[in-house]
Amino acid sequence: MDPPKFKKENAGKLLDIGEEQWAFVPNPLPPKLEITWELAERISDADRSLGELAGVARTRERKLP
Repeated sequence: MDPPKFKKENAGKLLDIGEEQWAFVPNPLPPKLEITWELAERISDADRSLGELAGVARTRERKLP
């Protein structure tokens, strides 16, 4: 592992564990989301939109020469 390549600490940090060895320690995950009806509706809308986008992409793919 090349420690200088891990300068940003967005996902975690490197910890020197001795004898030229390093351990990656990830940052804590964000807190759990509270599932509400509003959140479920937004997730459903996003899922439906992604399905429509995938359908359009498949249709255009078939029409290309």
